[in-house]
Amino acid sequence: MTKTKPLAALVALAMLAPLGACSKSTTAEGKPSNADTTLASAIGDAPKLSTVSSALSQAGLAGVFDGPGSYTVLAPEDAAFAKLGTEEKTLTDPAHRAELVALLRGHILPGHVSPDAIKKAIAAKKGPVSMRTLADGEVTFSESGGKLFVTGADGSKAQVDGAPIVASNGVVLPLDGLVKKPLPAPAG
Repeated sequence: MTKTKPLAALVALAMLAPLGACSKSTTAEGKPSNADTTLASAIGDAPKLSTVSSALSQAGLAGVFDGPGSYTVLAPEDAAFAKLGTEEKTLTDPAHRAELVALLRGHILPGHVSPDAIKKAIAAKKGPVSMRTLADGEVTFSESGGKLFVTGADGSKAQVDGAPIVASNGVVLPLDGLVKKPLPAPAG
């Protein structure tokens, strides 16, 4: 990795942070956000996010989203998890909790970052912007045809699918796929 890559990530993060703060009180449609709903409640109430909501609970991460910290959750929709087939069932097996936690942490960013803020950062940089996940991996945001895409370090790519869900302590970006592939289940 070159020395400019971490610097570019820091610059992108610095650009995104103030922009995200500006959009915290409204949704993408200009509607007021629900300031008294936490991320955990917002994810639990979203009809297409029941699988990620259950996974967060099983992994012991749901409680984090009831606290004061601010996060952006890249939340794969139920259909994205369904595409995993038997791998989804393996992930939710208590014996594979560590793999589930690693997968989910790869979908969580520190701070509140709205799609509008990401698009502004992409326009300002004239190209993709990257951010670090809580799994210490990197995701890269790009825009094509007015649509926002997220690519994980392993090449997994998903589109932001629908309006963001704004909560008191962050934002949920529904995705049509996963941006971190699950680790293969151990044989046996």
